[in-house]
Amino acid sequence: MKFSDTEFGEFFYRSVKEDIEKVDLLLEGFHQYLLISAPLKKENTVHRLIEEALKKYQIQLKEKKVALSKRYERGLPETIVPDEPLRYIINSIFQYGVKAITPNGDMEVSTRDFMTQREVDVGLRKKERCIEVRVVFTGDSRPGEPFKEGPIFHKEEPLDLILRLVEEVVRRNRGVMEFNTDEKRVKTFLSVRVPAERREIFFYQSIDQLVN
Repeated sequence: MKFSDTEFGEFFYRSVKEDIEKVDLLLEGFHQYLLISAPLKKENTVHRLIEEALKKYQIQLKEKKVALSKRYERGLPETIVPDEPLRYIINSIFQYGVKAITPNGDMEVSTRDFMTQREVDVGLRKKERCIEVRVVFTGDSRPGEPFKEGPIFHKEEPLDLILRLVEEVVRRNRGVMEFNTDEKRVKTFLSVRVPAERREIFFYQSIDQLVN
């Protein structure tokens, strides 16, 4: 039978097409198998979210000619706070800082891992590993009209509504937020401390990325 024969050509085309589809199906199945067989270790989440927030506000920082410095602790553990609340906390801190910092000012971002004691009962304290994200920037921390003292944030300094909401999210996740200025009101200090995750966390890549 000649290759130029119409019937043979159609048969050959169908056969090759079916073979290609079978190979594609096999490769897709093998790829999905690899994705669920090789979990990835979750790490560097806090620093990744900080960089994500800084990138978001880099234009505003540049317009104010802010000198930015960073001090990240290596090997920072993960935190018990889920990614989305943590993203909200970090993003809101920088949103507030960018709003409050003075032109030509300085901003320092740092992280650290440390042990602290948490009260678990009356007269009983428990050691707990925590992660701190700290932002220090120049300028008065109250760029607008002060808010009256509310039930969420009990501090001597009147705080912006942004931080009131952030503090509530931090508190819900067993964390502590600290906010103060120096005596001359030249620098503002803002830190968030949340419990570290004691276990290593692993996750699986989504197989949905293979579905067209």
